Amino acid sequence: MSTIENQAAFLTAVKARPLQVGPAPMPTPQGSEVVVQVHSAALNPIDPAIQYMGILVPADGYPYVPGYDLAGVVHAVGPDNTRFKVGERVTGLRSEGSALGGFQLYAIPSIAAKIPDHVTFNEGSVLGLGMTTAAYSLFEKTTLALDLPKPGGNKPNGKILLVWGGASSVGACAIQLAKAAGYTIAATASAKNFDLLREIGAEYVFDYNKDGVVDDIVDTLKDKGDMAGVFCAIARPDSVLLQCAAVSGRLGGRRHVGTARPLGFPPIADWPEGIEVSDCMPGESFKSGVVPAIWGDWLEGALADGSMKCKPPYEVVGRGLDAVQGAVDLMGKGVSAKKLVVEIAQ
Repeated sequence: MSTIENQAAFLTAVKARPLQVGPAPMPTPQGSEVVVQVHSAALNPIDPAIQYMGILVPADGYPYVPGYDLAGVVHAVGPDNTRFKVGERVTGLRSEGSALGGFQLYAIPSIAAKIPDHVTFNEGSVLGLGMTTAAYSLFEKTTLALDLPKPGGNKPNGKILLVWGGASSVGACAIQLAKAAGYTIAATASAKNFDLLREIGAEYVFDYNKDGVVDDIVDTLKDKGDMAGVFCAIARPDSVLLQCAAVSGRLGGRRHVGTARPLGFPPIADWPEGIEVSDCMPGESFKSGVVPAIWGDWLEGALADGSMKCKPPYEVVGRGLDAVQGAVDLMGKGVSAKKLVVEIAQ
């Protein structure tokens, strides 16, 4: 009987390039863990940042396998796992604190959810980090503290959430999560992406490249209901965050700007008084229960009934682990309203 072997795309040292493809340990699931045979892995802006800037990986963390977002088939389950079965199709997010991420043939995600047959692996791979980042920023008590969505969706509550950068992966997840939780959604993006915003649930759309966009937002929303807050799905530059603060300060309701900025970023210069601001630390949502609540019955049901769409749309930019470095380089140049995906299994 043949032995299954694992391979991965390794970052061998700080800022090393290119990634080196080679043998990797075959993961063994413990407790309730699952091993996933990775079919598709999606890129995030953090992937080139880790390689180019040498951030987030401790000195003793090399060799390191990058990659956060994945989808594939359950290959093995731990002895305490009662949720998944071998052969089921899943989407997942890399294991928190592990040196072995999604750019490998077999991986253990920190959290996973079943995907229905009508969702492809490429589509399912776009959710991981964007979904988790949005969940932290929207639902934690220390951030925007919105109501969690319930299976089947919540009743409309009449409150408005503005999502700045709604066509990004984080923004697209945030729009759909908040819509399911009962909020009316206003969102900004480039005008070319308005159809995407409307498709995923935004009722009011604004072009963030337009002069006077803050005035347009305020004039449109001022009589439409109380603001639940503003979520800025774009981490930089600070000028964008200040536009979000300006909207929050001029509309009623909660004056709070949740951001996708990693916790620990320098303070935002000239931040106005009276406007709360929160940065992002998605890993904390595992401890509070927010991420498990989203990734459990709600996500699986929402994917099954189509109310949660795997957006923004994906673009396959390579096949096999040897294509990962090229995908990281493309991601480093920046993308708009799409997720870059590498098809790992061939």
